Amino acid sequence: MISGQQALRRIEAAAGKIRGQESELQIALTQASARGERLRADRIEAFKQLAAVRLDALRGQNLISDLDAAERRALDQLAEAERELARLGGERARLDAVRASAEQQRHARADELSSALAALEDLQARIEPVVRQQPDWLAQKKAVEAAQAIADESDKKAKVAEADLESKRKPYEADPLFMYLWRRKFSTSEYKSGFFVRFWDRKIAALVNYQDARANYSMLNEIPTRLRAHAQRRIDEVANQNAKLGEIELAALRAAGSGVAEERVATARAAARSADDALMAAEAAIAALDARQGEFTRSRTDSAFNRAVDLVASADAQETIEELYREARQTPTREDDMIVARIEKIDAELVRAEEEMSSLRRKAQEVAGRRIEVERERDSFRKRGWDNPYGQVSNEGLLGDVLGNLIKGAIQGAVLGGVLKDGYRERRPRANSGFGGKGGFNFPLPPLGGDSDSGGGGWIGGGGSWGGDGDSGGGSGGDGFTTGGSI
Repeated sequence: MISGQQALRRIEAAAGKIRGQESELQIALTQASARGERLRADRIEAFKQLAAVRLDALRGQNLISDLDAAERRALDQLAEAERELARLGGERARLDAVRASAEQQRHARADELSSALAALEDLQARIEPVVRQQPDWLAQKKAVEAAQAIADESDKKAKVAEADLESKRKPYEADPLFMYLWRRKFSTSEYKSGFFVRFWDRKIAALVNYQDARANYSMLNEIPTRLRAHAQRRIDEVANQNAKLGEIELAALRAAGSGVAEERVATARAAARSADDALMAAEAAIAALDARQGEFTRSRTDSAFNRAVDLVASADAQETIEELYREARQTPTREDDMIVARIEKIDAELVRAEEEMSSLRRKAQEVAGRRIEVERERDSFRKRGWDNPYGQVSNEGLLGDVLGNLIKGAIQGAVLGGVLKDGYRERRPRANSGFGGKGGFNFPLPPLGGDSDSGGGGWIGGGGSWGGDGDSGGGSGGDGFTTGGSI
């Protein structure tokens, strides 16, 4: 069993290792690209040497000039793309360092907040049993129980009346003449009709004994409404009595010095939210940079590479080059044979370099996909508030195996979400989470957050709730007659 905060740090560490793999692949891809550039430059240089050996002065000079121009344009375009990639890579490294620092700060502030909350919870747990033996608390507890008993009985009566209404109103509603007069509000001040219609409505009323039936039907509808209103008043009275019980508990906590602990919690909470905001900002900056880098790679790097290849290919495709290459193979001259052999070797190395770059790009995309999946689960973990002080992960062994295999690339990131969902639990509070009357030891402070899907920083940043109800570890517990609530 590990805490939710420990689980989050393991997930973050795994994401960091995968980011390291991305960086290594990017370095390898840059190196492979540089090798390709050198090989293309060597290839053009070899063609220039071959032209100087095999062609006459005029034709050779023209061809060398064309190749020089193609070479310069190709290398300039590739160099520009590499400089921009290097700049983006440097910016990513800087933002990664900022994110890592913000992550550490968030953990430190979260630990401080957890410590402050634990101190307040300890105080609550120590004071609670003492207060619950005091006469004023016991007397108020009886008042709560009495009010609850009355509310329960009132609710039962309202439910019986509501059930009776469903069955007893059917005969009235099945009579079309009665319902005709009822809908026209006959015999009420709201009834509006002329002499002729009024005459026949009176005849119909006499025929169906409308006056008696109307009184019975009205009472039948009115009784459940009155009983439900009474039941709601009794429920409100339970809340009122519970509030008085909470006031007794809160006064005892204040007398025991909870004010200092509450102030420490408020200070720690503000610092934690500030650190959480800084981390969210760093991650947003990284996401924006990744989007820019991806767009650049698609729109500039590939096109620059393709333009460079096209330029050289265009020069190679000239009839003079083809003729030069063919003749060099057919002549017994040793010098041009050596240059041709070198060109063939460069061509083979270029093919390998391009295959290597394609392979590195595929691996980089696969690693980036795994990193995105892990970061998605990390963000979900935080937004749900699962790194709260009550949060625990019971299947830490399986979590470690899954993270290890994700780092190795043996499984996909979607598996991680299921492991976290299956393993997450929340411990019960050490004291009744309703003690104090305003939602546990959070009583003097605004709630940490509500909806677990609303985003933000979970229990720190306001995007997740914890404490919850009795099923999730934060219910009223104990005697069950205080208000309960979430931390």
